[in-house]
Amino acid sequence: MLATFILGILAGAGAPYAEPHVKKAIEGMLLSEAPLTATELRMFSFAACLVAAAVLAWIFGNGSAFALALGAALGVFGPRLIDRVQKRKIPDYSDDA
Repeated sequence: MLATFILGILAGAGAPYAEPHVKKAIEGMLLSEAPLTATELRMFSFAACLVAAAVLAWIFGNGSAFALALGAALGVFGPRLIDRVQKRKIPDYSDDA
């Protein structure tokens, strides 16, 4: 279950890096009459990474849909949460003495 969770994190965090490759593959298959919007491309890239993680979890033999989905959500929103925590102001209590 932990391996599936980690695969989910990697799928969520790796989706932005897979976007250019997915875009190149989709443009090769689809006609230029129906271009994808940025949101559709981002969603398709995330879905492709999630499917790849699910296949790897199935190959390892310990796939859990809940762990995969939770890990993917953490992988997508994790960098934003880390940035928010790092930019948070820490109160200075040394002047209260």
